[in-house]
Amino acid sequence: MTTLSLLPSTLQHHKYNSPMRPRLSLALVAFAICAYYLWASQRFNPLSPNGYYNYLARGWAEGHLYVPIAPDPRLLAQPNPYDPNLPDEIKIHDMVLYKGRYYLYHGAGPALAAFYPYKKLTGKDLPESIAVFFFVSIAFIANALTLLHLKPTTTPLQLAALGLANGIPFLLHRIFVYEVAIAFGQATLSIATALLIRNQNRWGGFVLGLVVLSRPHLLLAAIFAKPRCWLTVPIGLLIAAVYNQLRFGSPFEFGLRYLISGPGQQQPSFQVDWLLPSLYLFLLEPPTWLREFPFIAIPRNNTSIIPPHFFHENIMGALWLSPFALAQRPIWRLALPALAILGFLCCTGWVTQRYAIDFLPRLVLAALAAPATSRLQIPLILAAIALNVLSHIQGPYNAP
Repeated sequence: MTTLSLLPSTLQHHKYNSPMRPRLSLALVAFAICAYYLWASQRFNPLSPNGYYNYLARGWAEGHLYVPIAPDPRLLAQPNPYDPNLPDEIKIHDMVLYKGRYYLYHGAGPALAAFYPYKKLTGKDLPESIAVFFFVSIAFIANALTLLHLKPTTTPLQLAALGLANGIPFLLHRIFVYEVAIAFGQATLSIATALLIRNQNRWGGFVLGLVVLSRPHLLLAAIFAKPRCWLTVPIGLLIAAVYNQLRFGSPFEFGLRYLISGPGQQQPSFQVDWLLPSLYLFLLEPPTWLREFPFIAIPRNNTSIIPPHFFHENIMGALWLSPFALAQRPIWRLALPALAILGFLCCTGWVTQRYAIDFLPRLVLAALAAPATSRLQIPLILAAIALNVLSHIQGPYNAP
């Protein structure tokens, strides 16, 4: 008779079978979320071969750092080609014009990680929607590993909240250069967090430093990281500095001074007076409720609280998308970097729904990783998942 046969049958079942069921359930949920990301990223976005990052990859493949698009001679002939009131037909919005060439002010990280390698390997362009699917899936998997490391008792519903109740579905409705940069920033920040939480400080610091190649303000997370990782964080800063020097002759110039854009969008001007209005919009602005499907819309902002020279787009507060984040005390080492990033965004006077992705997934992770669970968590998670999926269907700027 074997040793196993001497164990009570209930103990055998518990010891050898029960751990597999939660793991299988979590794996199925993770697969379903990534499948949803793929569907959501393609549902409203054509598989276009064009896109700013593909233009950048083409330029790199040709051996230069500018994009292979010739500026309109009428733009170059203007006394001030950066005048935001110039007609749209002679300029390309949110490109950087420097010494007669167009560049991207958006960080080179996505091109370095995906668009350029794909171009070199296949000779083709990588659709932006596929790249964003790739980045947000990596971010979710990295956050899931962090959550399971901190809280091995994570339930399938909590894992679903990690992937769906964090603003990401909204981001996938309209994918353009902005969403590519934001998604890459989340991927790098999430990977760095997963490494640092496991005391992989050198690798975690290196990956954390790479956020500067996409969303430089996400580097605020390094302030709250272990000092051991700071040794390798500067590698990403050095890469960005060299890239900026080669493009614009200055290691500190990301291109904003030369941006072709609209009024109030060319340079952030930090003001403390913008903090409270921005906090309200980013966190509390309620959705507009509709009688017909999908029942919600991103509201038009309450202009009575908008200060002068304040750039904003229609937005629904993040706490409507993730209300369970307030239901229990979070893991502060995860929440504090997100709050610092939120504070930075609020002081710029630039408020738009997609920027919530810079801080909201981290706040969701911090709340779900908390050891104590509120009784309200389950109904709030279900409501949050529903609102996030409906916001994806509705889309940005009250799109039909």
